[in-house]
Amino acid sequence: MLKKIRIENLALVETAQIEFDKGLTVLTGETGAGKSIIVNALSLALGGRAEREYIRDGADRCRVEADFDVSSMPAEFRGKFAGFINEGLLRISREITGDGRSRIRISDSPATLGQLKSVTSPIAEILGQHAAQMLMNEDNHLLFLDHFAALARKKEIVAGAYHDWLQTATRLSEITARRDQLGAERELLLFQRNEIEKAQIHVGEEEQLLSERKVLDSARVLMASADMIRDIIENEENSVSSLLSLAQKELDRMARIDTQLEKKVAELIEMTYQLEDLRAFIEQYGSSIGDDPGRIEEINLRLDEIYNLKKKYGGSEQSVLDSLEIINKKLSETPADIDDYIDELANKSRALFELYSRHALTLSHARKKAATHLQKLVTRELEDLAIENGGFEFEFVYEDDPEGVVINGRAVRPTPDGLEKGRIMFSANPGEPLKSLVKTASGGEISRVLLALKSAEKKNHKLLHSLLVFDEVDSGIGGRTAMKVGKKLARLSADSQLIVITHLHQIAREGTHHLLAEKKTGSDKRSVISVRRLDSTGIKQELARMMALPE
Repeated sequence: MLKKIRIENLALVETAQIEFDKGLTVLTGETGAGKSIIVNALSLALGGRAEREYIRDGADRCRVEADFDVSSMPAEFRGKFAGFINEGLLRISREITGDGRSRIRISDSPATLGQLKSVTSPIAEILGQHAAQMLMNEDNHLLFLDHFAALARKKEIVAGAYHDWLQTATRLSEITARRDQLGAERELLLFQRNEIEKAQIHVGEEEQLLSERKVLDSARVLMASADMIRDIIENEENSVSSLLSLAQKELDRMARIDTQLEKKVAELIEMTYQLEDLRAFIEQYGSSIGDDPGRIEEINLRLDEIYNLKKKYGGSEQSVLDSLEIINKKLSETPADIDDYIDELANKSRALFELYSRHALTLSHARKKAATHLQKLVTRELEDLAIENGGFEFEFVYEDDPEGVVINGRAVRPTPDGLEKGRIMFSANPGEPLKSLVKTASGGEISRVLLALKSAEKKNHKLLHSLLVFDEVDSGIGGRTAMKVGKKLARLSADSQLIVITHLHQIAREGTHHLLAEKKTGSDKRSVISVRRLDSTGIKQELARMMALPE
């Protein structure tokens, strides 16, 4: 139960301390008097979003402090948060500084936002326009059912099982894809090795072939030149050979006279031998040159093959051979046998999917059972809220998936939230078919459905949320309906604490306690919001104002 809240420099509130009691406390005031600021202050204490714009102009920080009496909370709660509870009291302090930082303390101990939300979520809840907006989105309807049925733990188990399975299944998919990729890479390596080995390339071959092709391309020119040289050497008339022979005879005659020339005679004889060798070589060379177009074609094909290999494997014959060495090394490396690992992952994935399926089916069963109970409770609650003989039903929606979980003979897609989505089907008038609440309910009907859901939840969990704050739950209603809503709120407060912000006198008159928010001008000419508790006279005056009655 909320005992008191202290506010400093929050928006238009300079300083305020408000005390609360059991039962139904109503908070009223003129439009713009600051009722929503009180709700914002309480929201901050419960872990709501902190904005530096909340700080009162001219102040460097704002602060909210709330005291909760949790002595009547279940032993499980008091045991879990024993470190924060002092003699049954839980004190929460939230400070926002000008740089946007938020400092949280729980019973004078520093705490995180997560800890704050964890400790306050079981003891208080604010239901306002945000809750109504949530109800107007079908994606949130399942949350209302799960909250009603207290399925948070089951949902955690399902979500954990889903993520374990998904992680393993994803890993299995990745490893299987990698294995397929390795297989394709190995096939490529084998092809490349075969291509290079079959070519039997060696360093210098291209140069040799180019040289040979150059000779073959000039075969006729070379043959003609060889014939000309041979004729020059051995032609009968004025041949080099005959001239050299004549020179030798003359030199012999000279040497017989002058012995100093004998050495030159020997050199001339050597020239004769060399000339004969040259003649023999030229004759052999000329006969060896072939005019062979077929061989030229062979060389061209081989050069094309070498060129293609160089283009694919690095630009030179040596690089082709180096590539072959690298390929052989890769092929010789024995990769880890991933087939066994894949089998292991597949077995694990199946086991985790089966585990997820069991938990998800358990959650589905609990939801269906809770939906039936919720339907009965809400239908009765709606009758108390001027929706007699209306219709309320929770419909489950599934998405087909051939590889999914089988439920009622149908394979459906698994999700971390379970197997189903849900939506509330509603009819405000007897005899009218049920339609989606989102598409058929008015603003006033949404407010009453929200109140009916909370009333049903309180009946299902008597100790859940010792404080409920309704921020303008009367939106869209009036007259007799407003009276019924007021009486419903009064009954709901019999075993819990309610704070209701309202602009309807029909609801305000049901309050056990009455607070009035007022905006006044302070000594510095600035607007200041204050909240005061009304006595019986003040209550009559405020109700008269709300009914627009003359004083």
